[in-house]
Amino acid sequence: MKYDIKESVLMSLDARNVELFPYLPYLLKDIWEIGTSTEHIIQLLERQKRNFANPDLCVLDLGCGKGAASISLAQKFGYKVLGIDAIPEFIQLAQEKAQELGLNDRCRFEVDDIREYVLKSDLFDIVILGSIGPVLGNIEKTLRTLTKCLRPDGVIVLDDAYIPDGSEFFHNGYLPEAQFVQQIRHSGFTIKDSIRYSSLEVAKANAGHYSRIKQRATELISMYPGLRYIFDDYLKNQRHENDVLENHVSCVLMLIERNNDVNENQ
Repeated sequence: MKYDIKESVLMSLDARNVELFPYLPYLLKDIWEIGTSTEHIIQLLERQKRNFANPDLCVLDLGCGKGAASISLAQKFGYKVLGIDAIPEFIQLAQEKAQELGLNDRCRFEVDDIREYVLKSDLFDIVILGSIGPVLGNIEKTLRTLTKCLRPDGVIVLDDAYIPDGSEFFHNGYLPEAQFVQQIRHSGFTIKDSIRYSSLEVAKANAGHYSRIKQRATELISMYPGLRYIFDDYLKNQRHENDVLENHVSCVLMLIERNNDVNENQ
């Protein structure tokens, strides 16, 4: 089943009601780093034997949000970065931020459906998929799709979560760890390095985001009292997802590369 673009965006942001879509920019107004931790991406790249501090590298940031990762990487390493997101307001903010920091020559941002963009993409050295969920399908399908965007020695930075081995927890949005790793292997890739977020770190980030979202939701309820159920439902979803992320799954930032020893057709 293929979701339309609004449903896809909402799914990536742990929302369900399509009526919420036009209010997302306001709800997330106070959050610049919407997805993955830029600090951890930099840490992950810096500790590799391969030299990722190369300004000639090109980066594709899929579901870039307001451009936090793209802009920070361009600042830190001098990368040429292309950010793709389906929310025009986010792209406008990313463009304004890049211009403010004098990074227009390094950062480009476009409004597009990432599911469509990856089918026509140029080739990149690094592809970032930061905490946007199964927008491109399960892990195996996602990695096989992203192969079309990678140069031969390109890598994928993936921020995702799985249910730890030995846990009895079940959630249809998260794979058990063994299945998660197996899908990566079957796709022809391997996890070269990873950073696992601590529960405390996840909880702290969630608390900060939730408080900001709740404040904006409260304002929207005052402006549109007839739509209270939409915003209340979103807050409820956020609380539930925060509980899952903090107490039941492992949140991991991974550096994934092609595994030449694996038959991509297996």
